[in-house]
Amino acid sequence: ESVVLDPSEVHCFIVEDNKIYALTESEKLQLKCRLYILEEMLSEGFIKINQSCIANVKMISRFDASFSGSLTVKFKNGYSDYVSRRNLKNVKERLGL
Repeated sequence: ESVVLDPSEVHCFIVEDNKIYALTESEKLQLKCRLYILEEMLSEGFIKINQSCIANVKMISRFDASFSGSLTVKFKNGYSDYVSRRNLKNVKERLGL
């Protein structure tokens, strides 16, 4: 089944078991596109937070920082993922943290 996907409804794009998924408020949709191609196609409202996740900045609920310096992103749909050390500086600059 094919579905037309509006990027503004997507909370994030993730990789699980070598497959790409788009997470919305209530669905997990599999895509046939590679993550690096999605990153090039998406607008400025999206940011790569780690090797396997591209986040929609408007769908981020909050950040949780740990004592070790790691940063966890909580999305409005309840999903959470971490910001990698490699992408931490870029995320902080883009979000003004």
